[in-house]
Amino acid sequence: MLKEISFFASMAESDLRRIAEIITVREYAKGAAIVEELTEAERFFVIYRGKIEISKKFEGFEEFILSVQSDGDFFGEMALLDEGRRSATVKALEPTTVLEISRLDFENLLYKAPVLAYRIMKELSSRLRETGALLISHLKQANRQLYRAYIDTTTIVVKAIEEKHPHIEGLDRQVTSLAKAIGREMGLAEEELLVLELGALLHDLGMLELPAELLAKRTPLSPSEAEAIRKHTRGTASMIEGVPLLGKVIPAIRSHHERYDGKGYPDGLSGAGIPLESRILALADAFIAMTHDRPYRGRMALEDAIAEVRREAGGQFDPAVVDAFLRTRAGAGAEADPIL
Repeated sequence: MLKEISFFASMAESDLRRIAEIITVREYAKGAAIVEELTEAERFFVIYRGKIEISKKFEGFEEFILSVQSDGDFFGEMALLDEGRRSATVKALEPTTVLEISRLDFENLLYKAPVLAYRIMKELSSRLRETGALLISHLKQANRQLYRAYIDTTTIVVKAIEEKHPHIEGLDRQVTSLAKAIGREMGLAEEELLVLELGALLHDLGMLELPAELLAKRTPLSPSEAEAIRKHTRGTASMIEGVPLLGKVIPAIRSHHERYDGKGYPDGLSGAGIPLESRILALADAFIAMTHDRPYRGRMALEDAIAEVRREAGGQFDPAVVDAFLRTRAGAGAEADPIL
């Protein structure tokens, strides 16, 4: 039987006999469970004839198919050697014959024929890496679905907030659109863009703790009023602290009023010490604010706002973020709307 499997076909007769001594042959009917997730990983397997499916169920999601394997393939886990638990389920897709090797027998092989055992471990590890890559891919997909669900829910909340504060209607979503455009221009990965999107939508949530009349004030703020507004970054961070999946968003939100030159708040961070998402949000938030009417001033002309961003490169803003912003503007055209 071993000689019919490509991995073993070229082995010496003596090595094949050693392996044959520790193998158990088992038959599984179509649909039978060969391995159950979370059970002890006391065996690994080589498919002699048949086809199996390796799958994993993530909480709140459908079952993911990680791999389909057939004649000559290895499956099992290196948990075999550390007495861990199975991380996936294996079922027979058709009548299947497998060759099983137990943990105890494999450990004995390690002592008696370490080179031979190493070859088997290497082959098993190679097959596991392939399955592991698929598992990581599915985990990322599940993570993206969770982020998207949060973003959809957050957008509804933001719209509800805007109904109570008409002077900010649409601004958070415009900040989000511009921040995402800059993030894409800077080559942020998909998950980083999702964090940035959530951060942009939520960045001013702490403003809800402030009196509406303060936010709508048309005259200069007193020192105490200015200090109250400065606290909104910490307020937002506190409001979402402990919410699943939003932990990665907190640093971006807390630091979006930091300045590249270190003169911002709340922590006086500077340069690369400020999270990249915060540096992007800082520019997007400022630019949208400059190009829209505020209770205490009118909007700036588009070209004046762009010139102000240029002037503040290295001061208020990260020069690399400014460059990415300017590239998005060039791509959008001179008369483009601030919403990208």
